[in-house]
Amino acid sequence: PHLGNLKGRRVLDVGGGSGYHGWRMAGAGAETVIIIDPSCLFYHQFMAIRHFVGAADHYKTHYIPVPLEALPEHSQLFDIVFSMGVLYHRQSPFEHLQQLKGQLVKGGELVLETLVIDGDANTVLVPHDRYAQMNNVYFLPSVEALTGWLEKAGFSEVRCVDVAVTSTEEQRKTEWMTYHSLADFLDPNDASKTIEGYPAPKRATLIAKK
Repeated sequence: PHLGNLKGRRVLDVGGGSGYHGWRMAGAGAETVIIIDPSCLFYHQFMAIRHFVGAADHYKTHYIPVPLEALPEHSQLFDIVFSMGVLYHRQSPFEHLQQLKGQLVKGGELVLETLVIDGDANTVLVPHDRYAQMNNVYFLPSVEALTGWLEKAGFSEVRCVDVAVTSTEEQRKTEWMTYHSLADFLDPNDASKTIEGYPAPKRATLIAKK
């Protein structure tokens, strides 16, 4: 509801995994959806689904197994760019924001979803080693700090549309996923903290215009 109608819009999904959200975007009426993610496993999972989908989406959903850096630096091709669950894995968050902006047409929208912590405009957590047992988490800003980052990167009309604590119901073991999940990475005596003592995972979604 925060984005309005996707009909006729060109969409880039950065770090799109196996393509679930990309298929949903196509189903919502997007003109073209380009999913990028360098994972070979995710690419083959997408192609397996493509085999069964066939032409049902009129071949408007595509997957390129490359990182964002492989795209033309300032393509300005897309009406909407999604970056969900990527920013906190980046050693240079400002570079990532600039790369995202470069893919947008003027007036285009960025949908940015990432891990955040509570705090003011100067609050940023840089985990010393691991965060919830992830060893590739670099920067967790507050929503206010992240808003400032987006504005500094040249975005405007920045608004936070959702903040939610990641629950053990959302991320849990199933018969399809039998290995460790979120519950194993939280403090067994205090679920508001990770096993390392940091604030438990909380995610925010922000929308901004180029």
